[in-house]
Amino acid sequence: MNLKELREKHSLTQAALAKELGVTSKTISLIESGKLKLSEKLGAKIKEVYGEEPNAPVAEAVNPVKKARGTKKKEKVAAVEKAETAAEAVVETEKKVEKRGRKARAKADKPTAEAVVAPVEAAAATVEAAGAEKKTKKAAAKRKAPAAWKPRAAKAAPVVILQSPFGGEITADEILSKIGEADKVYVRLDQNKAYWVKGEETGDVDLW
Repeated sequence: MNLKELREKHSLTQAALAKELGVTSKTISLIESGKLKLSEKLGAKIKEVYGEEPNAPVAEAVNPVKKARGTKKKEKVAAVEKAETAAEAVVETEKKVEKRGRKARAKADKPTAEAVVAPVEAAAATVEAAGAEKKTKKAAAKRKAPAAWKPRAAKAAPVVILQSPFGGEITADEILSKIGEADKVYVRLDQNKAYWVKGEETGDVDLW
């Protein structure tokens, strides 16, 4: 006679038997299902109270079909988890590649110092050459003029106005007021920027 049969013989519930023996009802349930071994101490107490000691419960036979289904289910869950982990790894890799691509594009789009300075220096050289040619012509005209010739009063320097390809105008004085003191100023209208150099320091300001 096992513990369950003994309990039912005396018309006891698991809770009532547990209270009588000084254990929890969960302990009685585990012993009856064969998941917990009946201790010698508890067996002796049962024999003392009810005059007989129950036999150890026989473990329930495992259904091979049920076991196979359980194994298959576990394998399926493991496969899904593995696939999800792989997918997450792919997404993470794609994010890293995209981030590196953005950095590379940003670096490629940023103008180098040579790209900024060279066109401006070329324009400055052209303006300087034109000014020298104008002075030479003026000096030659003065030598050819009659004795009564008097030079005209010097005109005020013209206002230099820069036009943005995106629309808008700005003067050189307005640019200098944005920058302040500087040794050199390079203007890039296509970038809407004025780059300045002062000693070893460099920087830029927006034109519009």
